[in-house]
Amino acid sequence: MDSEHLLPPTPRALSDVELQEVLDRAKAEGGGILAAMQILEAQAQLRETDKSELRAWETQQSLADNGLPVVEEVPALQENEDSAPFNFTGSEEEEATAIDEVLVHPAVILAPMESEPVVSEPAAPSASSIAPLVDPFVEPRATPHAVAVQPQIEILVQTKRGAKDPSSSQFWVWLPISGSLLPFGLALWLRSLGLTFAQSLVAALLGIFVSAGVVAVGAIAGKRSSLPTLVLSRAAFGVLGNLGPAALLIASRLFWALVLVILGYLLIAQNLATSSHLTAQAEPVSWLAVAILCAIVAGAVVLSSFGGLKLVWAQRVSGVLGIATAVTIAGMKLGASGLALDDNQGGSWLRALGAAVVIFALFGLAWSSASSDYASGLPVNTRGWKVASWAFLSMGLVPALLATLGLLAFGNLNDVDFAASFDAMATGQEFSALNLIVQLSLLLTLVTTIAMSLRSSSMSFESVHLKVKVSLTTPVIAAVAVALAVLGLSRLGAIGFWFNLHGYALFLAVPVAAWSGVFVSDVLIRRIAYHEVSLSRSYGFYKAANLTNLLGWALAVFVGWGLLRSNLIEFQWLGYLSGLSSNQEFWSQSNFGVVIAFAIGLLLPVAIGIPRIKNQEAEVLAIEARRNDLKDVLGLVD
Repeated sequence: MDSEHLLPPTPRALSDVELQEVLDRAKAEGGGILAAMQILEAQAQLRETDKSELRAWETQQSLADNGLPVVEEVPALQENEDSAPFNFTGSEEEEATAIDEVLVHPAVILAPMESEPVVSEPAAPSASSIAPLVDPFVEPRATPHAVAVQPQIEILVQTKRGAKDPSSSQFWVWLPISGSLLPFGLALWLRSLGLTFAQSLVAALLGIFVSAGVVAVGAIAGKRSSLPTLVLSRAAFGVLGNLGPAALLIASRLFWALVLVILGYLLIAQNLATSSHLTAQAEPVSWLAVAILCAIVAGAVVLSSFGGLKLVWAQRVSGVLGIATAVTIAGMKLGASGLALDDNQGGSWLRALGAAVVIFALFGLAWSSASSDYASGLPVNTRGWKVASWAFLSMGLVPALLATLGLLAFGNLNDVDFAASFDAMATGQEFSALNLIVQLSLLLTLVTTIAMSLRSSSMSFESVHLKVKVSLTTPVIAAVAVALAVLGLSRLGAIGFWFNLHGYALFLAVPVAAWSGVFVSDVLIRRIAYHEVSLSRSYGFYKAANLTNLLGWALAVFVGWGLLRSNLIEFQWLGYLSGLSSNQEFWSQSNFGVVIAFAIGLLLPVAIGIPRIKNQEAEVLAIEARRNDLKDVLGLVD
């Protein structure tokens, strides 16, 4: 045997350290991920050739040791599409997620050469297998072993390839909220402000339709991904930059879950009380009301845990029954009293503007941070305009018609406070024949909306990287909400509850409005689905932080709070910018700080962010095209 046969063949492929240096240089020179992937593909073929030549050399050595004839030449493995470095046998979702991970963070995915152990630098990822998906904050580490390791893939999100939900499902999702007595409650509140019919109608329609628009756009974002709303906002703020806005919006979600539970206790206690309604003074705790409330919230927790079709059917039944109940109440009221078109003399359009902002805060901003959660089951290829149209129809047209009907049915309430009027309608005291139907409708509405709120609140913790089970957080949130509801309402009374709700809702509306503006604008600019792996990786397409949007959101919150006035003692520090204006009445009644915060957030991505978004989408499309090619290289089969 020639002396050259005593030596192993010289490797053709680069070592791990050399390959990492080449990849870094390629990316630094502007080639980007595509250039890195081309290098990886070429090196994959070379390493496969090295492996075949090494096996041939080992065979020759074995034959020589046993005294058998030595085969002088063993042809190297031909490079073709069928010879792939890997035979990945995971599911289609695992394959797609694994490829996405490699494409976003091009770790060394090649099997190390078997001629000698490979010891890599700590910063250089090992090439023993496809890099498994890891924690967002932990970079892939080296594996100093020469033996290939079977990859273990962590499935973070669903690809929704088999989703069957039609776009019309968005109509039923929001119907429990819009198709209920809530629009009638808004009508009663507007008529209690001393506004004319025209002013009340304009305020109702303006607040409702703007709210519907925000929710409809959020539904478009939801159908583009399987992730919760507050996780999708990482595309606008960055994976780590999103933590600040998300923390405040989680607080807002928990606040509205608490409000729903308090409202439930309020209605139960009013039905059981001997007086017509609770007062603004402290009230003794009704343990029977607490027991009923616990049963209702427990039902909501169970429904939230089931989710799926059970929650969908609850939404349908609740919404249809709510619409039927509201129309029946309005019909009986109109039959008894006629149209309530008697107007106050003058009214106040400024107060009407402020009322529209409050409706936007109560009706739209309360649900904007959950707007994508209930569209995540839709197929990605569903038309966005269809999804938005059904959501807008449910959250816009239906409540607008019910609110108009309520304004026509209920006259001016200057002489009767809102709490008493809402109590009379909700408890069926005005029409005793409807009492059972009203109570059943309210019961279903409460159970369904509390379940939706609890589910969204539990899902939102993922946005701040808290990996908690929804089945554990939902009952905890519900239990805390029940305790706070009983203690809060027993201390404040009904009138005190409504007064404080107004102040806290506007305070929280400012950061939520600023976030909603940025989120809505970002969603409308985008044209393709989100790259879900990048939404959980700080080194992905959406980066760790988008300082422009993040600082813009902070500015919008600062300006919004500075222009907002509040009657609550704890919020007397608000309005620090409104003092610069000579028209103090405008800022105190219009609640325009919320509008300013929303406008700043809405215009920010349009003015600055379009090039960044278009570049992101171009990279995602290029990677999707490359992924199809990479399936052949990696030996993946659909």
